[in-house]
Amino acid sequence: MAAFMVLLGVLFSRPTMAATSDSERAQNLATCLTGRYPALCKKYLLSADEARMVESAEHRENLKTCLTGRYPSLCNRSKLTSDEAQQVLAAEKRENLKTCLTGRYRALCKKNLLSEAELKQVTSAELAENARFCLDGRYPSLCNKSQLTKEQLSQVQAAESRATTNRQQYAARSPVPRARRFSASGCESGHWVESVSSDGEIVILENQSVWQVDAADAIDSMLWLPTTDIVACDDKLINTDDNETVSATRIR
Repeated sequence: MAAFMVLLGVLFSRPTMAATSDSERAQNLATCLTGRYPALCKKYLLSADEARMVESAEHRENLKTCLTGRYPSLCNRSKLTSDEAQQVLAAEKRENLKTCLTGRYRALCKKNLLSEAELKQVTSAELAENARFCLDGRYPSLCNKSQLTKEQLSQVQAAESRATTNRQQYAARSPVPRARRFSASGCESGHWVESVSSDGEIVILENQSVWQVDAADAIDSMLWLPTTDIVACDDKLINTDDNETVSATRIR
């Protein structure tokens, strides 16, 4: 009797081919054949021929994603042939090298994927980027001085001295502190911009907190001016003067 009740439960909990309308099966097939939504594809509604077509479509879409080289976590390697896996590895190495050669995203650079020659190029790029950042003078805590030459170190010290003087002059005429308020979402108002790096990727607020802006949003933040009102959240900065929001992470 218990086994009979279990069987009834299975039969009534899952739609059968007969109980499913033609339009629902057709709509499901259309979704499945895109190959992009395996989780939304009800494969029990497919015929054997349809299932083979859907498997081919999913393989094609997975390979397309994998071959960009940009989304390793979204690539299902178990569905790749050995030749495809080699192509995907080459694509990931190309994309990784692009990221590494900017010199700006050390945490995102997978150095184990680099050849010896590429590693030398990347090291050179990171040194150049560090020197460029240091020579701005405004972010001494983010400058790795151990990687500077004696000549660069002298230039950086002069740049930092100028930045300190400018900061002191700005502080003398800085606006009256705003009242700070916390919202239910954990955001805090009452902040304002003290300085922004030339590429917009580093924003320093009046409380000396340092924020790393996502590269995709830096085109907005690079235009922010000192004294601009800011609401600071865990994962973003909101410019209330210009009604702009950028994704950002506090790094100090």
